[in-house]
Amino acid sequence: MNTKVDFINEIKPNAVFRQDEKSGYYKAHYKGFLQAIGMGKTKEEAELNLLEIFIATLKERGEKIREQSLNSYYAG
Repeated sequence: MNTKVDFINEIKPNAVFRQDEKSGYYKAHYKGFLQAIGMGKTKEEAELNLLEIFIATLKERGEKIREQSLNSYYAG
């Protein structure tokens, strides 16, 4: 049984791009997930940065959820 998820091919995130008029840089976020924002000189660079930030955000939240669950279990 394969439990690994191929994020790019199975989940298909929808990136939204905006170009800053002053700097020319692109900002990107995933539709429905505004907590992670990537920036770059090109759309591709912005999306790559967004993916890295998105993954880091999920890892951070996962640890917080795990910690809260364990604290709740042992407190009760």
